[in-house]
Amino acid sequence: MVKVAVGSNDKVHLSDKHFGMSKFFIIFEVDENSNFKKVEERENPYGDGKHRHAETEEIMEVLKDCDVLIGKSMGKESQRRIKEEWNKTPIVAKEVEMVEEAMKFYCEKYL
Repeated sequence: MVKVAVGSNDKVHLSDKHFGMSKFFIIFEVDENSNFKKVEERENPYGDGKHRHAETEEIMEVLKDCDVLIGKSMGKESQRRIKEEWNKTPIVAKEVEMVEEAMKFYCEKYL
């Protein structure tokens, strides 16, 4: 089972800002057959203008149980740190608009 966090400001669309600035993280579980289900919505205590670029420690604390992080935008340094320091997979899905679409994109391209 893989746990995936998708950044959103309205719980429906991907946030158009950097992943760490999202108001919410929509958490999904994905099984070995690429079936996914939403399991939780987490409010980002560092969202809505409180997050500073490349300061990922606070965000990683909120998402420490997630394996994959999906956003429409994510800083290069944040992506590097997410991979190297926390051993998680950052995915930038620039062409995706909806949270559900992001999960389908992940399952089709990465599983």
